[in-house]
Amino acid sequence: MSKTFEILQIVPLAARAWAKLAAAACLALLAACGPSYPNCENDGHCKSKGEYCLDRKCVACRTTSHCPNAATDKCVECVAGGCVRREGCCTNNLDCPGGKKCSSGGCVAECTTNADCVDGKICGPAGSCVRPDASGCKADGDCGGGLQCKDGRCINRQTGTCELVNITFEFNEATLSREAQDAIGANAKCMADQTTKSVTIEGHCDERGTDAYNLELGNRRAKSVQKYLGQVARKLKARTVSYGKTKPLCTEGDDACWSRNRRAEFKPAK
Repeated sequence: MSKTFEILQIVPLAARAWAKLAAAACLALLAACGPSYPNCENDGHCKSKGEYCLDRKCVACRTTSHCPNAATDKCVECVAGGCVRREGCCTNNLDCPGGKKCSSGGCVAECTTNADCVDGKICGPAGSCVRPDASGCKADGDCGGGLQCKDGRCINRQTGTCELVNITFEFNEATLSREAQDAIGANAKCMADQTTKSVTIEGHCDERGTDAYNLELGNRRAKSVQKYLGQVARKLKARTVSYGKTKPLCTEGDDACWSRNRRAEFKPAK
């Protein structure tokens, strides 16, 4: 057999061997790469995204344990591959809409009686704490806790004098609501009864935000109250001061406490 014939036989064999190796390499490469995102066959295909494989698709979660804070927040659950909060579930007052509070894992009315309210507020028909009508009270039930109704005014039961109430604000706001304006009007009448000639209005904030920002916000709140007070009590001298977040009424980290701290206080001259 000639050498030329032997070479002709070897060439096809080598070609077939190389073809097999190339095919094997291609299959190995495809197996390593896997399907293109968001398609998947296992969690490994979704790992780079921090996700999990569910029904051949990469999703945020497959079980509730995959959700952030699931171990500490009982309201979080995994639904159809996404982390959501169960409707109506709460862990603190911030999870509830205005006028409601969190109790035993659910949002309930903020109050059922006047004793549940603070700062001279009363429990309104909708179950939220509100200011008494500026036109005056008709019965003790129209006044906040510790106060009684006398001659259309809410007064201190022990001293028999009218009480100055704090003016509250919404988060990050210095504008006066109708309720706040009514409360300023009631305070003006109370100070007139006590022949008050001058008063200091203190602006306060809740704990959120920087010291500098809250000092400026507290100043704007005090100025807003001063401006409106000048319209209803023209002879009363009023100065302002801001304490920012340095003098909180309470320190609980929830909306009920923060709403109390977002305020302006009246300090009559002695």
